[in-house]
Amino acid sequence: MILAACEGRHWQYEIAEHADGYVVRMRDLDTGDIEENGETVFRTMPVAFAFAEMSAAFDRFTASTDEEPDDVQMATDFAVREQIFCDLSSRLCDGGVAGTLVQAWDRQPAEGPRLTLH
Repeated sequence: MILAACEGRHWQYEIAEHADGYVVRMRDLDTGDIEENGETVFRTMPVAFAFAEMSAAFDRFTASTDEEPDDVQMATDFAVREQIFCDLSSRLCDGGVAGTLVQAWDRQPAEGPRLTLH
């Protein structure tokens, strides 16, 4: 279930519940497809939401052109949202984990990875 979404120019950043917390995933606005390698898992909802807002602001900023009158505003918006994310992430000790790492961890046998010494 999607709890919230933040929209950039090319992507929508959706926050959904996950077994390990909250996942932020990227959905292409043109096709509706979810980017398979574009997921990040967070333990806390505030950090997940701040990450989605920052990502959407970055998407808008990088898609803007120099001729757009609000280009400076988009740069400022991204910088502010990046600072909010960094502050929350630091305070709540939640930097997020790439979804591909979580999937790899889930595929490990119950006894964990085997180490071999040479």
